Amino acid sequence: MTERLKHDGLAKKILSDPIAAQEFISHYLPESCKELLDLDTLKVEKESYVEEDLKQKFSDLVFSIKMKNNEKAFIYTLIESEVSPNYWIAFKLWKYIFLLIERHKTKHQSKLPLVIPIVMYHGTRPFNAPRSLWDLFVAPDLAKKFMGGDYQLVDLYSMPDEQIKQKQHLGMLEYFMKYVYARDILNLWEDFLENFKSCLFLDKEKGYIYVRNFLWYTDSKLPEDKYIDLEKIIKEHFPKEDKEDLMRTVAQKYREEGKLEGKLEGKLEGKMEIAKSMLSKGYSIEDIVLITGLYPSDIQDLK
Repeated sequence: MTERLKHDGLAKKILSDPIAAQEFISHYLPESCKELLDLDTLKVEKESYVEEDLKQKFSDLVFSIKMKNNEKAFIYTLIESEVSPNYWIAFKLWKYIFLLIERHKTKHQSKLPLVIPIVMYHGTRPFNAPRSLWDLFVAPDLAKKFMGGDYQLVDLYSMPDEQIKQKQHLGMLEYFMKYVYARDILNLWEDFLENFKSCLFLDKEKGYIYVRNFLWYTDSKLPEDKYIDLEKIIKEHFPKEDKEDLMRTVAQKYREEGKLEGKLEGKLEGKMEIAKSMLSKGYSIEDIVLITGLYPSDIQDLK
C-alpha cells in the first residue's frame, strides 16, 4: 500500500514531471521574465533548502533554467502546506534563496545566478501575509532604500589624509587603519602622533583607549629589535607618567595572549618571565622595574 501523499508532497510530485513543470512555469512567470528565459531548458533540481524542523509546513522545488544569453538561472518554488498563511514566508523565502545561491559562490569574482521566487499557497483562509521582504520592516520604503541598494562604503584607500585629519577620534582610527599595512610601523607611529597631537588630549580624557589599542595591535607586527625605537617615540610624545602607564599595556598583552602560560600574575616566577620577555624586546631596566616591581639587581641577573 503506497504511503498517502501530503498536500505539499503531492504538488512537488506532480510538478517534478517536466511537462507539468513547464506548464506551471509558463503560466505563472510574468512575460517580462519569460522573455529572458529558454523554457525548453527547464530542469528539476533534487536539492531542498527548507530546514528539517519546517518540512511539515513547507516544501520546495528548484528548477534550473538557461537564460537566452546562455547564463544559468533558477526558479525557486516554495509550497506552503499550512491552513493559514505564514506571516514570515517572505523572510523564509529569501533565506532559502540565499542558501541556494551560496552554493554558486566561488573564490573567484564570478557572478551569482538569477533566482526567480514563486510561492504556492493552498490553505483554507485568504492569503494575507506580506508579499515582500521589505514589508516586514517597520519602515518598508526606508528598508528597501538602505538595505536593497548599494551599501555605504568607507573607502580609506582613496580618502585624502586631510579629510581624515579633520575628524577627531574617528580620524585617529581611520588614519591608523589606512596606513597600518602600507607603512613601516615606526614611521606610522611618528606620523600618527605628529598629525593628531590635539586629539591625543581627547584620548587622554578616556584613559588613552585609542593609543592603548593601537599599541596592542602593532606590537605583534613590530620586529623585536625595533621595539626600543617605538618606546623612544612614545617617550617623545607623552608626559612621563602617561608613557609609563602606556607601556604597561604591552606587558599586560604578554599575560593575556598566553606568552607566559601557567604563570600567575603577581608571583615572583611570573614576574621574572615577564622581565625576560621585556628584555628580549629591548625594554630598559627602568621600565621593567616600573612594570614588574622587581629590583634592578634581579633584572641584571637575567642578562
